[in-house]
Amino acid sequence: MNKIKWIAPLFVLTVMLTSCPYTSKVTIDNPTVKLNPALLGKWEPKSTSDDRYVITKDKDDEFTYKIEKKSKDQKDPTVYKAFISMVDGDSFINIWEDNSSTDKSYYFYKLELNANKDKITLTPITENITETFAKPEDLKAFIKKYKSLSFFFDKNQDVYLKD
Repeated sequence: MNKIKWIAPLFVLTVMLTSCPYTSKVTIDNPTVKLNPALLGKWEPKSTSDDRYVITKDKDDEFTYKIEKKSKDQKDPTVYKAFISMVDGDSFINIWEDNSSTDKSYYFYKLELNANKDKITLTPITENITETFAKPEDLKAFIKKYKSLSFFFDKNQDVYLKD
C-alpha cells in the first residue's frame, strides 16, 4: 500500500509533463505540396535509438508520405500518413495514424529540414490551444495569425537524423 502512495503521484506528474501536439478533426489544407525526395528514407530520433522511422511515398498520390515507426520491442510497425502544408513560407506537417478508424485526428508540427538534408526538426503546435475548427481555411488562418507568438509551439522539439 505504501508503494501505491508513492507511485500514484509520480504517475500523475508524468502524465502532466508529457505533452502531445494539438489535434484537430480537420487538416491545415488539402495536400498540394509535392513530395520532397530529401524526406524519404530512414530516420532515427536523436534522443534515442529505440525507434526508427521509414518514410516512403504513399501509393495513393504524389503529395502523401507513408511513415512506418519501427520499435525494437514492437513486432508490427505503427503506420502514419502525412503531408506538408505551407503557411507563409513555413512548412507544417499534417500527420495521422493510418488505421481503420473513420474518425481521424490530425497532429501538426512545424517541419524544418537542415541545409545538408540529414536532420529534421519537428516543433509541435502546443496542445494548450483550445479552439476547434470546422474548416481547414479557418485552421490555416489561425496558424498564420499566431505562429510567430511564443506560446504557439511546445518548447520541446523532436530531432531526427537520417540513417
